Amino acid sequence: MAMTMEHQRTNQQKTMRIEGGRELSGTIRLSGAKNAALPMIAAACLGEEPTILDNVPIELRDVQILIRVLREAGAYIALEGSSLACARGDFPRGTVNREASEIRYSLLLLGLAAAHRGELLLPMPGGCKIGDRKYDLHLMGLQRLGARIEETEAGIRVASEGGVGADIEFYLPTTSGTENLMIAAALASGRTTILNANTRPEIMEMAKLMNLMGAKVSCSNRVVQIDGQSRIQGGVRYAIMPGWDEAVTYIVASAMTGGEICIADFSLDFIREDVRHLREIGVDVFEWGGAVYASGKKQKRAFDLFTAPYPGINSDMQPIFAALAFTAAGKSTITDLRFTDRFRYVEELKKFGGSIHAFGNTAIVEGGRPLQGAHATATDLRGGASCVLAALIAEGESIITNVSQIERGYENIAGKLRQLGARIDTP
Repeated sequence: MAMTMEHQRTNQQKTMRIEGGRELSGTIRLSGAKNAALPMIAAACLGEEPTILDNVPIELRDVQILIRVLREAGAYIALEGSSLACARGDFPRGTVNREASEIRYSLLLLGLAAAHRGELLLPMPGGCKIGDRKYDLHLMGLQRLGARIEETEAGIRVASEGGVGADIEFYLPTTSGTENLMIAAALASGRTTILNANTRPEIMEMAKLMNLMGAKVSCSNRVVQIDGQSRIQGGVRYAIMPGWDEAVTYIVASAMTGGEICIADFSLDFIREDVRHLREIGVDVFEWGGAVYASGKKQKRAFDLFTAPYPGINSDMQPIFAALAFTAAGKSTITDLRFTDRFRYVEELKKFGGSIHAFGNTAIVEGGRPLQGAHATATDLRGGASCVLAALIAEGESIITNVSQIERGYENIAGKLRQLGARIDTP
């Protein structure tokens, strides 16, 4: 899975050429959820014996980077198809590869090192540039569990001789911060209680995996409790949940083009608030026979959307709903209550000729106007996906650059959209 520097440069220069105006209809299957796979790969490395994770979205760049970083830091990871076998191996071993700075989930190596009573120097984490993404809650929580933390120009150094359970309260519900402390506390002595935790579906799934491996974790609304164990055996098998974010994106893509879609082997369990908004906007969505169906034949209505911790609309989805607003006559507003500066994509969407403006933590879209093909850049993962959605309904040809950002979270997005009838080339 080694990636040469030339391959990385090519990936960064990759473009997507889209001919708009085609109805998207048909059946697709989802990949495993990126934001479930990444923390579960790290959690599986708590185990002494290999744990097998199935339905891993192995083509995603972030997943590939995390695998390489964990391997180089000493973890045992073996790949077969879309399945990964993960165990501690001799993690942590030395300094982490600089490639870790490209993904935010590399932060979980700090919790993993603390759990295994080791020392690790982690380069400063990266991820999408979507405004203020602090990691102070990660460090505060790890220190409360007894880890020593030092921030230097070289990165973040963690060292631990063994954690001690504690009561930890977050000032806001952080997803990766909750996951990091779950990992760190799994092998600490005593009980750890995380208050105001994020308990979204990916975290519930991670808790199920950890419990199968031999940890003791319980999750309820905004509270996570971990009873530390002396060892985590591992040696189990678990499938990564389907990508709910993918599901919403493809439903919106089909709806924007007036099409009808079937998502096989999926349920509405994790996207009920998204579906409620989609129905209010005019998109028919229902579940039947183990699949989800959606139709965008009806006229779309303008809407007001506010992001919120689960079960509310996730901040990841606000750029997707912003693109959908182009097809709804009237004024729609999208307000992000988590990442208040997550609107860099707005300048790219303007290139398609639509009326969209952002100020503070809100975007305003005047929908119902035709879009024109444009050259746009994927500023981040979801912002890039919103540009693809706009291109699908724009008249003429559009070119999206920096596609590697989109491929961080959507496995084979061009192929899946082509399967629904889109005309897309990736020269």
